[in-house]
Amino acid sequence: MSQSGVSERILFLRRRIAAIEARDTTAARDSPRHCEERQRRSNPEPHRGPGLLRCAPNDGDDFLEPLFAARRGALSEIFSARPPDAPAAAAFALAMALRAQAARGGGALVFIIEDMSAREFGLPYGRGLMAAGVDLSRVALVRVRRPREALWAMEEALKSPGCAAVVTEAFLDARLYDLAASRRLLLAARRGGALGVLAPQGTPAGRVSSAAELRVEIAAKSAPVPSSALPAARPPLSPLAPFLWRLRVLKARAGLLGAPGEIDPAQWRHIAFDPERVAFRHAFPERFPAEARDRPPVAAPSRRRA
Repeated sequence: MSQSGVSERILFLRRRIAAIEARDTTAARDSPRHCEERQRRSNPEPHRGPGLLRCAPNDGDDFLEPLFAARRGALSEIFSARPPDAPAAAAFALAMALRAQAARGGGALVFIIEDMSAREFGLPYGRGLMAAGVDLSRVALVRVRRPREALWAMEEALKSPGCAAVVTEAFLDARLYDLAASRRLLLAARRGGALGVLAPQGTPAGRVSSAAELRVEIAAKSAPVPSSALPAARPPLSPLAPFLWRLRVLKARAGLLGAPGEIDPAQWRHIAFDPERVAFRHAFPERFPAEARDRPPVAAPSRRRA
């Protein structure tokens, strides 16, 4: 791509973000919801009215809350456990962007998709984004040809104060996305105050050395189906159904998710995201024993007690 073409693309992106920022500022100043939010902050009792359901505080079960509580720029990496889990990692990146937007109180969501990633896993689907609670008028979609352009576009978008989150999906090589490149993204996020969510594809997490504050690995989580269950018709999807994943924290900045000794990279967590409340939570409040599948459900008559 010529230099003039790149300049035109980034100019269009800046104008798009500026328009969203101006619209958000005007709406926040004139909206009665802004007055309710100020009353809620001045009142020690939490407001539980339906008008603030999406901004209501969570129940304390969101272990990622410290990442959004500071309301400052940050850089996170979302790796997929296996290549088929890449769409699940992209969905988790979307959930993090929605959580950052709710914590910020507005702002634009920027999705940067590389051509190779688009061919392999597709582009964000408009109807699916709307079902997840995304306002498409506050979304900017950028498609780039090369991984280097994806990192450059992400850095430029993170510098804008009108962005709430920037999600980038690209096939990145460890030599391209190194400590220096991640440091530039982190500084850009700190400058603009947005959350940068990078979903590298095609590279194992163990080969990447970066300055990201959080690195997680995502695996798709399917609902358990009993072995004796008969095949039945699939129930209709609910637009506000929670998203489910299996997650493990590979790296976190000191003090971000607790003491360094409390983070076990080998521990998998069952995580859910509720689009209605815009909050993460544990899918199960406590551990359950695994179902025994190496023996029959009924003991043999010779082994039964009299």
